[in-house]
Amino acid sequence: MAEPSKSRLSILIINPNTSTHMTDALKPIVDNLGFADVQFDYLTAPSNESVTLEDGRVIDGVPSINSGEDSATSALHCRPFVEPLIPKYDGFLVACYSAHPLVGMLKEAISKLENSALSVDSKPKRKYVTGIFEASVLMSLSLVGSFHMTGGSGLHKTQSKEMFGIISTGSIWRDELSRAVEAFLVNSDDEKTSSTNRFAGVETTGLTAVELHTTPAEEVRRRISEATRRLIQAAPHPLTAICMGCAGMAGMEEAVRDGCVEAYGRQEGNRVRIVDGVVAGAGMLVTACKAGF
Repeated sequence: MAEPSKSRLSILIINPNTSTHMTDALKPIVDNLGFADVQFDYLTAPSNESVTLEDGRVIDGVPSINSGEDSATSALHCRPFVEPLIPKYDGFLVACYSAHPLVGMLKEAISKLENSALSVDSKPKRKYVTGIFEASVLMSLSLVGSFHMTGGSGLHKTQSKEMFGIISTGSIWRDELSRAVEAFLVNSDDEKTSSTNRFAGVETTGLTAVELHTTPAEEVRRRISEATRRLIQAAPHPLTAICMGCAGMAGMEEAVRDGCVEAYGRQEGNRVRIVDGVVAGAGMLVTACKAGF
């Protein structure tokens, strides 16, 4: 990992599992964004280093994050490797499609650093962190949400009924990500009170993140396409944005597009926006860093 340049923005993309193959797959996706004035570096969770917590637990690296528990475990493992790098970078992207606690951990660490800097500088340089899950949901909302006039002689407005959904890997993510979206959008973990009619739900392929790259390409494409078609057909309103719910799906947009065309026909199927959380997250961080929000 090269030393960040002091003359341009620097963003660290963190793969909290130990798969270097998955990290390598992200690099051309980010390079294609054309942010020539931004340095992107990558960190993969070490596969040969365990972490001992204060309570004595020993945490090993996670080869493939296949559940919410894996997500939390990988955060505990990655934290001590990432936190020392906070002073070196302007932004941090956690490249795991889940409610990943490393996002919150880094925000807390950044907040402490900024509070310390405020004691000597009234305007310290801000740092930013997001996860690909959060970035993709926010981007999807911006794509599907819009107000319209209701028509007639009144000056009344209404929100469009367009929706977004998520295509992910193993079936365990269906409930896990559905709960995460509800909690993220309405700030509630109470299933009785949380509600968002923008969200069409989650459909899964039955493959793990690692299997996306070890299963024959045609089989992966078929499964992603079929999951997309099922998601669209189950939605009560038009589905106009779909999140690729796994960092390992980077570059697999065409498989999602196949399912959109199967469900909607060629014209409407090609209008569906396919959101890669890595792309959305990188773009949001660059914007935040340059704007200084």
